Amino acid sequence: MGGNGTDPRRRADRLAGDEPAVRGGRGRERTGGRGVPDRRSGGMAGVGDRSGPDLDRPSGPPLPTGRDRAAGAPRTSAEVNTIYDTVDQAALRRVDVSERTADATVYRKVTAEQAGRDAAAGAGMTEVTPVRRVAGRRRDRPTQATERMALRVGELEAAEGRTGPPRPGARRPTPARTGPGRGAPARSSRAAMGGPDGPGGPEGPGGGGRSPRPGEGRRGPKWWRRRPRWLRRLVLAGVFSSILLFVAGVAVVYAATRVPLPGEVKTDQTSIIFYGPPAGTNQGTGDELARIGTVNRTDVPLAQVSKEMQHAVLAAEDKNFYSEPGISPKGIARALYVNVTGGDLQGGSTITQQYAKNAYLSQERTFSRKMREIVLAVKLDRKYSKDQILEFYLNTIYFGRGAYGIEAAAKAYYNTSAANLTASQGAVIAGLIRSPNYLDPAKNPVPAANRWHDVVATMVAKGWAPAGLAQETPPPPLAKAEDAAASSDQVAYIREQVKRELMAHGITEDQINRGGLRITTTIDKGRQIAAFQAVSGVLSQAYAAVPDLRTGLSAVEPGTGRILAWYGGSLYGKDAQGHEQYQDNVSQAEVQSASTFKTITLVAALQKNINLKSTFAAPAKITLPGDYVVGNDEGEAGDLGYKDLIEATAASINTVYVPLGQNIGVQNVVSTAHLLGIPDNTALPIEAGITLGKDPVHAIDMTSVYATLAAGGVRAKPHMVDKVVDGTGQVIYSGNPEAKQVIPTTVARDATYALQSVITDPTGTGTKARLAGGREAAGKTGTSTDFRSAWFCGYTKEVSSCVDMFRGGGTDKELLKGIPGAEKGVYGGTYPARIWKAFMDAALQGVPKSKFDPPAFGGLVQDNEPAPTPTPTDTPSTAPTSGLTDLLGGLFSGNGGGQQQPQQQEQQQQPGANRPNRSSKPPGLFTDPLG
Repeated sequence: MGGNGTDPRRRADRLAGDEPAVRGGRGRERTGGRGVPDRRSGGMAGVGDRSGPDLDRPSGPPLPTGRDRAAGAPRTSAEVNTIYDTVDQAALRRVDVSERTADATVYRKVTAEQAGRDAAAGAGMTEVTPVRRVAGRRRDRPTQATERMALRVGELEAAEGRTGPPRPGARRPTPARTGPGRGAPARSSRAAMGGPDGPGGPEGPGGGGRSPRPGEGRRGPKWWRRRPRWLRRLVLAGVFSSILLFVAGVAVVYAATRVPLPGEVKTDQTSIIFYGPPAGTNQGTGDELARIGTVNRTDVPLAQVSKEMQHAVLAAEDKNFYSEPGISPKGIARALYVNVTGGDLQGGSTITQQYAKNAYLSQERTFSRKMREIVLAVKLDRKYSKDQILEFYLNTIYFGRGAYGIEAAAKAYYNTSAANLTASQGAVIAGLIRSPNYLDPAKNPVPAANRWHDVVATMVAKGWAPAGLAQETPPPPLAKAEDAAASSDQVAYIREQVKRELMAHGITEDQINRGGLRITTTIDKGRQIAAFQAVSGVLSQAYAAVPDLRTGLSAVEPGTGRILAWYGGSLYGKDAQGHEQYQDNVSQAEVQSASTFKTITLVAALQKNINLKSTFAAPAKITLPGDYVVGNDEGEAGDLGYKDLIEATAASINTVYVPLGQNIGVQNVVSTAHLLGIPDNTALPIEAGITLGKDPVHAIDMTSVYATLAAGGVRAKPHMVDKVVDGTGQVIYSGNPEAKQVIPTTVARDATYALQSVITDPTGTGTKARLAGGREAAGKTGTSTDFRSAWFCGYTKEVSSCVDMFRGGGTDKELLKGIPGAEKGVYGGTYPARIWKAFMDAALQGVPKSKFDPPAFGGLVQDNEPAPTPTPTDTPSTAPTSGLTDLLGGLFSGNGGGQQQPQQQEQQQQPGANRPNRSSKPPGLFTDPLG
């Protein structure tokens, strides 16, 4: 039964002229002639059999309803909607929709009792899904639209209270017309039928008229909806499982964590520094050298801490302490994100968390430790009041200068009690918590002042301090008191160097001061005593006459970098006369290296294939490109003729070495310096004067350079800490730097041969450093312009050491003049060379004598000396006499690369062994020309 115009009854009606007047209006749904029966009326669902006649036919008796026809009322042509009433209504009443999907509809059978009950209620509807083929696919959305329209009509009737047939002449409510034509469907109807706004339209779900895929999701972004159902379920299950596991883990940790009482806080332990084990023994450590962290702490109740001090700590560390819980979720999330993404380590900690970490936990930065910290903080916050937690915190935190707790900090910085601290003083002390050592105003005043202003600004913003405080300057604290725990000034410098080295490798100052560490150093006790005796013995009168005279001495084992001795200065702290000094003369003071830097230029030249026997002009003065004037020492008058590299090294001739450095490239000199041991962060400008050592360096770095040559070109970073064991007996650090071959062994041998001449050649500048018993040694003197500094660096195969001297800050206004025994100025070949000799003789006592490897004389000989003018003779000699041969050989052998007699070769193996002097200047008159 089609409804397509072939029904005999419809043709009969049309011939009789009784075709319904409604055509193409609301009663004609364009669905291919199929409709949906209305179980309430027995007719078609939609408005074709209700609203159509109301709009177009004359008023009169209403048409019989489906209920009337079911009762046997006669049906006329005017009563029948011949377009839609083409279905067996009795059969349709016996079925109902059971399930509908995007592609099919499943029906269920309706019993007579159910059908009668639905008809009586007037609200039932049996839905028959018609089939429509669109572009080869079955579509049922027009039927869904018809069903919705029927529901709306039913709702309108229910709203008017009408459930029966319409009154004669009454017009039924008509939906608003929004499209062309009297019967144009409304926008909602078009949307329901699959229009642009409908489910299958380009703007509806599934977009572009596409039917949803099987298993496609209906929520979330498109990329998520189009994933397979199993994958979406798996991801969701994984996310929920992870959340449940995390919550369960937190719950387990929370339940298993017990909050100790404040009296159960771990006891601080003093760390001990030991000498290295004595040579030839198997024991783990030597004698005790120093102690670190004698605890200075006095607990006080919160009532005895001034409100200003309390507010300063809150402003510095946790301004919302009293209004927030024991943890900061935002801070924790931020810290975890930064730590996971590789940024700077952050804590994200409240005051409660900080107290939990410092009092009960270690300082390690691990996830498990952070979780325990969070749990402890939560439990502490629930167990104790905010005032109690703040009191615990103020009595536990470290403020620097060995002071634990606010009472000790008040005495250490302002010699007062915590109850009398002002807001300004409190801001200074509170600012120290973040980094007690670095932010000490006595050590780093500028960063400390910046931190003070930050704390004060927060106090003012919170109303804890007057606004005028921000315009003031931080009150200066007391000078740092001398540490009574140090047995001597030199031991104090060793202790501080140990702490710097440990902190550079991730061990915190708090661990060092309170962790009970056992620190074994590389310091040899016997050689340390030798260093002290060498400096004090040579300079006893000088120190008494010149209080600001400063001297440093460091000794390193070649090839391993183990520091054997360390003399950081003669004064640590403040003496009875008011002189004060804390800066280490070996690792912290930056001093011009002077002519000790020429050794680096020598090595760079040897690596550029220049032979030691190459000769160079040595005028009194020379002007280099860029109007750079170089001269020798004022005591050296006149032209020195031509010198080979050995002679130029022994006499430290500036007019040979500076042009040499420029010819091989200043950049090559800088690169060689970094290879040999000068750190990469040391500023070395690309200038010709670099060879003269005009750039400040640390003495320990120059000691490393000479140790590299002593080891045959093997560099190892100097280090003082050999091993660290914590309070539980675990080794937490082991100092064992990697040794690396940085220059060829032949280059190191040739450089050593030239440096031996500084000590052994009678014309050398370092003859006062000649060791006892004829022990072989190599070294170099250094004297900077106007005597700003004086050096001697040298080595044997067993020990490399450097001595540096200067006054005050080593500026151009603090010169090494007026020193007893060297009133006109201290040269590197005087006091420094004497100190070096005294130390090395004692340090090598009992050590068998060793010899350096012979030189390789690598590279090409450059003879820059002009050939001598030949003497006119009447008859050239066919056979040279032995006397003339000896004379010429003595004058020019080794400069042109010619053949040498065996006797001459043997002589050249001995540095300074009666080499001829090519200048007109008689030998023996050399002083230390700026070297």
